[in-house]
Amino acid sequence: MGSGEMRPADASGFQESGAEMKHSVSKKTCIPRRNEMVSIIQQVVGRVSRTEEVPFDQSLGYVCAEDVLAVNTLPNTPVSRFDGIAVRYADFEGGPPDTSAWTEGGDYEYANTGIALPDGYDTVIAIEDVIIGETGIRICELPEYQGEMVNPVGEHMRQGETLIPAGEMIVPAHIGLFAAGGVNRVRVYSRPRIGIIPTGDELIPPGCPLPLGKNVESNGYMIAAYMTEWGAQPVNYPIARDEPGELAQAVRLALDENDALVIIAGSSLGTKDFTLDILGEMGEVIVTELAHGPGRKSSLSILEGKAVLGVAGPPLGAQITCDLYLAPFVSALRGLPHRQMPKLDVISDDAYLPRRMDFCERAHIYHAEDGYHIRSAFAPKTTRAQMQALSQGNYYRPAGSSCEAGGRTTVELLCPIEMIPSRDKLLEVLGGVIEPYE
Repeated sequence: MGSGEMRPADASGFQESGAEMKHSVSKKTCIPRRNEMVSIIQQVVGRVSRTEEVPFDQSLGYVCAEDVLAVNTLPNTPVSRFDGIAVRYADFEGGPPDTSAWTEGGDYEYANTGIALPDGYDTVIAIEDVIIGETGIRICELPEYQGEMVNPVGEHMRQGETLIPAGEMIVPAHIGLFAAGGVNRVRVYSRPRIGIIPTGDELIPPGCPLPLGKNVESNGYMIAAYMTEWGAQPVNYPIARDEPGELAQAVRLALDENDALVIIAGSSLGTKDFTLDILGEMGEVIVTELAHGPGRKSSLSILEGKAVLGVAGPPLGAQITCDLYLAPFVSALRGLPHRQMPKLDVISDDAYLPRRMDFCERAHIYHAEDGYHIRSAFAPKTTRAQMQALSQGNYYRPAGSSCEAGGRTTVELLCPIEMIPSRDKLLEVLGGVIEPYE
């Protein structure tokens, strides 16, 4: 089996993936709610076990495959902590010495921050506490102990200490530690290769003239951008037509070349929706659809020991599937915990009525004097492009839940809080009072 593959469940009820052991799920397909779907992904998708060595300055964002140990000890000799003068503490043990005849190079020596202490000196006095005249010097603040204002050997780093343990993601601070510690190369887990297969007779590649009745394939490029941002290596494949043989061939090729797959659309009830049939013939479909919308027609399968995430075809459903499930899918392949979207307490300008099933609402967020407000981006007269441009939040609403206009609720942020506008831009775009869809 290749890296990232998942072996069948054994008698202990666990399922192995690469070097990891994962809980198995029921062989029966299920229609999970949001948290259940994330849990299933975490259970059946394992870390890609393939590793490689990369130069330390190109390791940002990778996950360490083994502990990285310091080669250097820093400082490797006592150094001055501040700009000042280096002195011998023994000269001060009997009380304030007469420094009127002190000379540079004999009784004291200049010491600069981070520079090795001159031989024979063991303590530093800050330059601000010294007055140097034509004859001798005057010390305003006496040292209190030997070694004051001196960084001893190994205070910053010791040879053999762990700079980052295996399994952690490398961040910019680690790059500085590697450089200082004498680490030239780092063994990391390879970025998971994830194939992306768009499907649909109606699709044409971007950049081509758009015939009547056709649509531009955009989801694959959006999904690839998400993957790149989250630390995976996307591999885009040509559009697979709605023909079972062609679709099966595209899946087999992508399976051979990647650690996991994302397949877009073809999982609904149309006469040319063959995706789930093909996946079922080639492996095990664990999740046939989701218990929420948009993005309901998304799925999860295991083919030849590799995970396949099915993403709904409509662009909004595809984007929500990425927010909610592609993120933990990639994290699991990287062996990282799923990072939750930050939450924000808000005031709702709209009344949200109960729905029969869970629903993920796109919300426009803006900041007013009394706090942050949301307004449903599902508004009459808004185009999909406007809705996407004006959405700063995810409002996931469990079935049966509601919120009155003016009531308080919680949303998930899709952007840094600093990017939230200070006025209701959705209302401005639509030019007046609007009513949300329900």
